[in-house]
Amino acid sequence: MASSKVCCSLKIYEAKVNYLSPAAAIALTGSAVIQIRINLRYHLFVKAYGIEFLVDEIITPEFVTRVVVPLDFLLSGLSTMIVSDALVNLKVDARVIDYSSPRIANFVVDMAKLRGIAISDFITVAEVLTNKIDYIREEEFDRISRTLNLEYVHGSIDNSLLAMQNVKSEDQSS
Repeated sequence: MASSKVCCSLKIYEAKVNYLSPAAAIALTGSAVIQIRINLRYHLFVKAYGIEFLVDEIITPEFVTRVVVPLDFLLSGLSTMIVSDALVNLKVDARVIDYSSPRIANFVVDMAKLRGIAISDFITVAEVLTNKIDYIREEEFDRISRTLNLEYVHGSIDNSLLAMQNVKSEDQSS
């Protein structure tokens, strides 16, 4: 891909923990629970020779993970690193990690300072919405076209795909 663009929006809020068993609630005392909800929307565009069209759009199902962070770690300044590590483990784009980690961590630290030990009664929810757009530019478009033509010469490409390519080529020339 010649170029790509990544956009991220982030919504952080607190939710009351009311579904934990008493034993689980006791185990979390002095800890913050961060629930990270990730949605990825991916677009692939061809943007070549004055034409731009969408090739593919993928919207992934929401992925949810939880991170339990002891209050000691939160208040020691390691909170951003902990959130970053959780996002790295989820294979989130580095730009999204750089944007989201400090914001999520600061929110949790502020809540921990405000609530103290009672932070375990609440869960921090971070909704990370990522939109990634990749563009196929002229050079890549030409390389793909050459590959398709070469494969056709060797008879390994479906004729319906070639017919679609020819229709698009004719539309572009008129």
